[in-house]
Amino acid sequence: MLLNSNTLRSWSRTQGFRRQAILAGILALAAAWPSAAGAQSTNRGRYFPLNQSTPPGVAGKWSGVQRGFVPAMQFVRVELPNSPGQTGAGEVAFYTGPQGENAVVAAPAVVALRVGSVYRLKISGMPDYPGAELYPTVELIDRLHPPRGREVEFAIPIVLTAEEIEMALEGRLVTKVIYLEQPDRAAPVRNTNAARNRLTDPRENLLAVADEAGRPMVIVRVGGRLPDAGDLEAGFFGFGDPVQVLDRSASTREAASE
Repeated sequence: MLLNSNTLRSWSRTQGFRRQAILAGILALAAAWPSAAGAQSTNRGRYFPLNQSTPPGVAGKWSGVQRGFVPAMQFVRVELPNSPGQTGAGEVAFYTGPQGENAVVAAPAVVALRVGSVYRLKISGMPDYPGAELYPTVELIDRLHPPRGREVEFAIPIVLTAEEIEMALEGRLVTKVIYLEQPDRAAPVRNTNAARNRLTDPRENLLAVADEAGRPMVIVRVGGRLPDAGDLEAGFFGFGDPVQVLDRSASTREAASE
């Protein structure tokens, strides 16, 4: 893996307000957000007006007003849990229109999304969870700058684990903040896909924690929320932000020719 990122992860029960947070080190930062009352915080003297309680879309909009920001497409790779011996891990639908138009891609799903936007996804067809459907959101707040022509190779990994899927199916909300780790602050271990976890105080501002360790890139939220066909909330499926689906057949032909 050419990237090094971490995951700060936490989850919350809809009843009882029991929350936990885990800081992991695997090319992503996952976290579960505390209440809005703790949204404004400081970290080592720096002021952070946003945290995991901030409504989806706000962080993306703020990234778009920074000096020098240029709208760009960033490749991501969405991975679903897959038991040993299984041939497929399910499907990921990326919604491209407010009425539910979507592009369906087999997992692991590689697509390019626009930085500064929030996307609604549907994950389904998971062999270990027959009939289960979840509708996470993915919010891009920054991008990578890979060598020209190697954008797919540097896709940001968004890995949903079996533990997270099960918590979402139980009605809990799981929030992940994926960040690019600074080399001088990386854990002194060999870079593998294995997560490096540590428990954190659920009242911590996870965006601040991610910023201290590196550069926050993506916020992922997955819970048990489902669309209401009878009274669909405006914007539930997004607002038609662009999705660029990777042509896997073309990629395979190029690899074979090399």
